[in-house]
Amino acid sequence: MNAGKVRVAFICTHNACRSQIAEAVARMRASDVIEPYSAGTDPLAAPNPDALRLLAKRGIDVSMLRSKALDEIPRPDIVVTMGCGVSCPALPCQHREDWGLDDPTGKEDAAYDACIDAIARNVDDLADRIRAADGWDHDRPDVSALRALADETRLTVVRALAHEEELCACKLLDRLHVSQSTLSHHMKVLVDVGLVHQRRDGRWMHYRIDSDRLVALGESVTALGRGGHASNGDNI
Repeated sequence: MNAGKVRVAFICTHNACRSQIAEAVARMRASDVIEPYSAGTDPLAAPNPDALRLLAKRGIDVSMLRSKALDEIPRPDIVVTMGCGVSCPALPCQHREDWGLDDPTGKEDAAYDACIDAIARNVDDLADRIRAADGWDHDRPDVSALRALADETRLTVVRALAHEEELCACKLLDRLHVSQSTLSHHMKVLVDVGLVHQRRDGRWMHYRIDSDRLVALGESVTALGRGGHASNGDNI
């Protein structure tokens, strides 16, 4: 990562249109503070040709744009979803926001132009907020993960998973003595912040801890005691 820049991941379902536009626009308009990436939860083979055409018409470089899956980009500081309802559980971050943009795919050029204009305004606003934050502490604790752990049930789950390679939901139900719906709620919280990974096997979900993520969180908290400072993860 370039020193002093904030990694921003622009995410939508297919990584073909809105998120690609945002990556290109951010690279042009906010390269002093933003290191932009884009990806999709279900990426298509290539970016939308109409989006590329209209970006190029504005003089925006599209040579670096290609469709990517979530695991092809580095861990971001900020995740921006474009309005497609994706939660991006595999992308833990320090700040997350949704821009609520309509997808112009299949529409007239005017719809693309309106989308590009809206993204440009949002990129400018995000860049201004980052600049106003007087730098970005990449080692600060992930507040969303800390909040997820501020619950005794979820702490118990993390302790259990930390000593097991993987646990079935049925085993966790036996240990916790909670209902299946309650367990599902707690596990969704842990999965959404990237502390736990899940896979389905038959009728049961199986869970495993992301040990690297947990260790990194612990190290960032420990660093506070060595002279670091905490920041509110909800504000840039």
